[in-house]
Amino acid sequence: MIGTRRFAVTATAVLVLAAAAWVAPGLDLVEGRASVVLDNLAQLAAGLLATGCCWWTARRRGGPDRRWRVAMGCGTFGWTVGMALWTWYQLAEERAVPSPSPADAGYLSIVPFAFVALLVIGGHRRSDTPDALLDHRSGSTRLVLLLDGVIVVGSLFALTWTTALGGLVAVGNPSTAAFLVAVAYPVTDLVLLVVVVVLGADRKVVLRPQLRLLGLGLAALAASDLAFAYLVSIQAPEVPPAANAGFVLGPALIALAALAPTPTPVGGPGRSRRPWQWAYLLMPYVPLLVCTVLVLRRTAIGEVEPLDGVEIGCGFTVFVAVVLRQLVTIVDNARLVLMLRESERTLAHQAHHDPLTGLANRALFEGRLDEALARHHRDGTPFGLLFVDLDDFKAVNDVSGHAHGDALLERVARRLRGCVRDTDVVARLGGDEFGVLVEGVGEPREVAFRVLDSLGEEISASVGVVVCADRDPETTAASVLKRADKAMYEAKREGGRGLVVHR
Repeated sequence: MIGTRRFAVTATAVLVLAAAAWVAPGLDLVEGRASVVLDNLAQLAAGLLATGCCWWTARRRGGPDRRWRVAMGCGTFGWTVGMALWTWYQLAEERAVPSPSPADAGYLSIVPFAFVALLVIGGHRRSDTPDALLDHRSGSTRLVLLLDGVIVVGSLFALTWTTALGGLVAVGNPSTAAFLVAVAYPVTDLVLLVVVVVLGADRKVVLRPQLRLLGLGLAALAASDLAFAYLVSIQAPEVPPAANAGFVLGPALIALAALAPTPTPVGGPGRSRRPWQWAYLLMPYVPLLVCTVLVLRRTAIGEVEPLDGVEIGCGFTVFVAVVLRQLVTIVDNARLVLMLRESERTLAHQAHHDPLTGLANRALFEGRLDEALARHHRDGTPFGLLFVDLDDFKAVNDVSGHAHGDALLERVARRLRGCVRDTDVVARLGGDEFGVLVEGVGEPREVAFRVLDSLGEEISASVGVVVCADRDPETTAASVLKRADKAMYEAKREGGRGLVVHR
C-alpha cells in the first residue's frame, strides 16, 4: 500500500508518460511508420501497466479490495492481448485489421471483468450513515435504476448510431458478426459508464477514489472507441494520435486506480459528494436532451432522410422507458407523501403522549387545561381536575424491579381510561403521577370515587380533586394544578388510599 504523497508522484509520472506517448506524434516529433509503432507500443505498454498494477497490488489486499483488482486485472489482460493482436496485424503483417477479428474478442473481454469489478466496489459500502437517495432499495427503486440505465444507454446509442456507427455500418456493409461487434463497443461502453455514475451517487461506497479513477479510465476508452468509429464512418484516410489518446490514458488511469491508497471509512456525508448526487439525478435526462437537440438540428437544416430501423427501435424503447419511469416516480412520490403524513402523525403523537402508557403527557395535559380554563372564564363551563399519585410506588420498583413497576403503571393507565368519557383527558404527569381533566356535566368527585374503586385493593393511590364551578378571573392553570397537588398530599397525610376535594 503506497502513501498519499507517493501516490501523487506516481500518478503524475504515469500521466506525463501517457500524454507524451500520443503528443509526440501529434506534434510531428515522430513521423511515418515510427509514429504508428510508437502509438501501438504505447497502448500495449499502458495495458501491461494496468494489468501488472492490478495483480501486483491485489496480493497485498484482502476482501473486496482484492477481488475488484483481480477482476480488473483479468479484464485489462484480455484488452492487452487484443492490443497485441492489433499490433501484430499492423506492424508484422502490415495489413488492415479484419472485422471481426481475434483482437475484438480481446478488447471486448474487458467488459464483463470491469462489470464484476464495479459490482464488487459498489458492494463494499459503509453501514454507519444514512443515505436518503439510495438506502431504501425497494423494488420500485431498483426499477427506476433499471429504467434510467435503459434511457441513458438507448439515448447515447442512438446518438452514437446517428453520428458515427450508422455511417460505419453503411459504408462497410458488414456481415451479421461484424455488425454485432461494431454495436458491442458503444453499447458495452455506455452500460459500464451508467454503472459508474449510479455507484458514484451512492455515498456509502468505501472505495470512492478507486471508483472515480476506474470510471475515468473506462470513459477514456469509450471516448476513443467512439472517435475511432466516427473516423471510420467518414472514411478518414488515417486515425490521428489524438483519437487513440483514450487507449493510452484509459489503462493508465486504471493502473492508478489499483495503486490508489484505500481510504479510511469515516462517518457522515461530505460536501464533495453532492456533484455525484446531481449527476445521478440528471443522468437519464441529459443524453435524452442531447438526442432531442440532434433530431431538431437535423430537421432545421433540412435533413429529411427517413429514420432507419435502429433509430426507430432506440427511440421507441427510450420513449417507453421515460413514460414508465415517470409513472413509477409519480407512484413513489404519492407513497412518499403518505409516508410523510403518517410520520408527522406519529411524531406529533410521540411529542404529546407518554411512550410507556400511551396517555397524554404533561405538555398536552397543560394545554388542554388552558383551553378548559379559557372556556370556563368565557362561558362559565365547569371542569374538575384530579391529581392521582400512587402510594409507595418506589418500594414496588425497589422490591420487584422496574419491569414490574412499568407493568403496574400500564395497568393504572388502562383503569383510569375506563373511568372517564372519551372527551375527558387522562395524562401521565411524571413518574407515578397521573392527571384527569373532567369538563362539563358530571361531578368530578364521583369520577374520583370510580378511580379508587377501579384501582381496588391491589393498587393504593391518593387523589386530590379541584372543582372549578364558579367563575374566578384570578384562577390560572398553574394555580389549579398547585391546588390539586396540595389536595393530593393532604390525602396522603391522612393515610393514603383516599381523596381530598378543594372547591
